Amino acid sequence: MLEFLTLGELVVAILMGLAALCAFVWGALSGALSDVEGAKHQVLRAESEHDGPDAR
Repeated sequence: MLEFLTLGELVVAILMGLAALCAFVWGALSGALSDVEGAKHQVLRAESEHDGPDAR
């Protein structure tokens, strides 16, 4: 398998994988992934307040 990859491509792939893993762990530990549905409802609530009751 390593004969198909050059050393540079292997290093770049490993660094990208580590970056993705670090971003996921950081997001999980900081609580960014705890309430995914709440963000959706917050956006919908903000849109309905911005549009007002007579928007239609």
